[in-house]
Amino acid sequence: MMAAGLLPRRRFLLITGILTVALISVAPIGFGQRAVNIYTDYPSVVIHEGKELSLDIHLTNAGGQEEEVLLSVEGPDGWNARFETSSYPMIQIQAVSLRPGQTGKDAVTIRFKARPPADSPPDVYPFTLIAKGKDGTVIRKIPIEVTLTGEGSAEEASTDEGLELSTDYPSLQAAPGDQISFDVRIQNKASDERVVDLGAIAPLGWRIAFVPRYQSQQITSIKIGGNGTETIRVQVTPPMTASGDVPITFVARTGSVEEKLDLTVTVHGEPDLKLGTEAEITGTGETRNIRATEGRERTYTFYLWNEGTAPLHDLHLFASKPQDWEVTVEPERIDVLDPISQTRKPEAITVKIRPRSRAIPGDYQVTITAAAQEQHDHIDIRVSVGSSMKWGWIGVGIVLVVVAGLVGIFVRLGRR
Repeated sequence: MMAAGLLPRRRFLLITGILTVALISVAPIGFGQRAVNIYTDYPSVVIHEGKELSLDIHLTNAGGQEEEVLLSVEGPDGWNARFETSSYPMIQIQAVSLRPGQTGKDAVTIRFKARPPADSPPDVYPFTLIAKGKDGTVIRKIPIEVTLTGEGSAEEASTDEGLELSTDYPSLQAAPGDQISFDVRIQNKASDERVVDLGAIAPLGWRIAFVPRYQSQQITSIKIGGNGTETIRVQVTPPMTASGDVPITFVARTGSVEEKLDLTVTVHGEPDLKLGTEAEITGTGETRNIRATEGRERTYTFYLWNEGTAPLHDLHLFASKPQDWEVTVEPERIDVLDPISQTRKPEAITVKIRPRSRAIPGDYQVTITAAAQEQHDHIDIRVSVGSSMKWGWIGVGIVLVVVAGLVGIFVRLGRR
């Protein structure tokens, strides 16, 4: 009887133990699963010979922890396959960081880009996009099939590309730091409405902005109706150090279509001539108030530099001085004075000043002038002239002679 009553109880304990072990072993698997997804809406695409493939890739993270996704590509050689950001500035990337719950409208969109080599024959080329976790585990592989065709007719190319960019003035002039604007027309040659992303490729330090025509708000994309055209303004501001002809590339993208428009900004720099004393430049030495002695030459150091962004040419140095004074400036001429942002140091100028002999003690003015083809500058120097000490010693000698004479007279008279 007792043995029969224990049997159901043992079975109950056995089943409970099995279920507990099963739950413990299954729970880590469920919590450890990644909820990262990577996909594209167009896994099979067609491009014409000589055109670049640009394909949107979307990444989401429905999990509860942050994920770092490492990206790589397997495919034919020579295609320069890579991943780039989908908005300005476009940069090449190798990994994407996803926040927890980053899905839907918050999904990260990047671009897979590849350009066929010039000698690639028309064919079907397979690519595999690989997403891995930070620990090296493969999260997903996406097969992409790229069909390369011949150049095709102009009508086919226009329909395939879907966009056309144009401007009436592709080359403009600007001064460093001044903003200029290119009016660019974007034509949507497709029959459906498209959202076009805007971007630009420019040197470091240049500021680029996009605004609708006759508006001031900056934008990064614009909606264009089917077979419609919109005009935007590409605002370009060169840095203060820019000079010469600088290329700027405007980029418009929609889906897998990308078009570029080459623009040129010719930057005319402006020189800015400056003159300064040794004390103003080095913190020591002579200021704009100097001392001199009549009839004696003294040497002073001044400095000359160009604070602008363009060179100064055929620069001459000379002095305006009181009558009968001797003032020389060395060097007297400089062929080219480049901006100090390039030379990194000012030019030293040696000025020799000799007041005329027997000059009346007092303050005089000497003006040093630097004149180039483009502009000129000057610096006024106050020269305080004192008498030479030799006349003092001569006076002392005369006094001593007179005193000695008087002493001699008194001695003679005293003897009498």
